[in-house]
Amino acid sequence: MSKINWKSQSIVLTGACGGLGIQLAELLSAKGAKLLLLGRSEPELTALAAHLQQDCFVLDLCASDAISHLHQFIEQKNLRITGLINNAATTHEGLLEDATSEDIQRVIDTNLTVPVALIHRLLPRLRANHGWVMNIGSVFGAIGFPGQALYCASKFGLRGFSEALQRELQPEDVRVLYCAPRAIQTQLNNGVISRLNQQLKTSADAPEWVAQQIVHQIEQQQPLKTLGWPEKLFARLNGLLPELVNRSMKKPRILLHQLIKEKSL
Repeated sequence: MSKINWKSQSIVLTGACGGLGIQLAELLSAKGAKLLLLGRSEPELTALAAHLQQDCFVLDLCASDAISHLHQFIEQKNLRITGLINNAATTHEGLLEDATSEDIQRVIDTNLTVPVALIHRLLPRLRANHGWVMNIGSVFGAIGFPGQALYCASKFGLRGFSEALQRELQPEDVRVLYCAPRAIQTQLNNGVISRLNQQLKTSADAPEWVAQQIVHQIEQQQPLKTLGWPEKLFARLNGLLPELVNRSMKKPRILLHQLIKEKSL
């Protein structure tokens, strides 16, 4: 039985125009929740908001004044916030040595710094409404994977932050949830790593299914959930026997270097 009355929920959703974000927005709207959709693309975001009859606010969350502008918007509208879904994410595929300083900042800011700053700013409103936060991470927040060093760094950080914050807050104040999907069939996973996954025969889940799992986790107020098999097993093994998982990464590492070499030709 759901612990959430969706019709009484007012939720901030980041990354609303992405493949997973759209599915979450549609599913939550269908359940009767009120949403504030956040995204960078004005045409896409306003069209989605009009289609779902929801509020939206266009901004680049990595801009230095983005959180302040969002807070002002919420204050001006006197919005009641009961939930926050940190869904916006980006990645850098390939070797760390090929990343630029801009790549490093973009990935860490989008996937880690922004969620932390958003929660920090919205915590008083969430606490006043006995609200919740859903941080959408990744299995790469528990398994270091070649070609995803920056993404892993950001998601490892987000997982640790979520765990620590949940233990810091009183249970009756704000619930902090963390979901770790495996690869999802979206534009975010449509490059070298996608081809690597294909050669390794690694499964990728449909965003519709992932959205359903996330919403179900929120309904149950389940703190931690890892999606996919055998990824769930590997995440647990990596915590207990990292050397065992390390040996299994030899093939992905060799394939990664081959794919990067082919791409450069």
